[in-house]
Amino acid sequence: MKRTLLTILPALALASALNACGGGGGDDNPGSSGYWQMDSHRYVSGGNSASTFNPATGVTAAAVSTATASGGNGSDGAFSGSALTLAFKGAPTDGVYSVVPNLSAVIASGDASPSIQVGVTIGIDTTTGYSRYDASSGKIRVTKDSRGTYHFASVNPIPTTKTLDVLQGVPGAPGAMTLTIVDAY
Repeated sequence: MKRTLLTILPALALASALNACGGGGGDDNPGSSGYWQMDSHRYVSGGNSASTFNPATGVTAAAVSTATASGGNGSDGAFSGSALTLAFKGAPTDGVYSVVPNLSAVIASGDASPSIQVGVTIGIDTTTGYSRYDASSGKIRVTKDSRGTYHFASVNPIPTTKTLDVLQGVPGAPGAMTLTIVDAY
């Protein structure tokens, strides 16, 4: 558990730092082609992403946020603002990765079976609380562009389950949602 927390906490801190720059759900960054969707709630990439490598675990954690320089628009009520956190072993090559339910499975995975752990936090642009959802199955296509930025896309919609509520979470957020990622970076 301690190893898992040491790996996921930097990703959550990264997502929080990106959100501190601003944020919003929906149409705040209409020029962006990347987005992710949790059920009917669509989150446009804000142009803020980062990744970090943990040499102790061999895991790279990446975060993509709806944060923008203008601060976002909060147009999705309690569901406004989101961050994706993705963790994979080493420096991945382009390809399709199998979603696994936790970081232990990522750490244990070998090169022949590339895996990725996917989490989504919603409601980060509100003061009413936010909720985290984790995926346990599915496939994610990972590519790295010429600037070294990772791009993520789900091969098919991915089921997620709520795993954490902070400040009582997003009011009305269901226990499970479906995640679709379209070129989030």
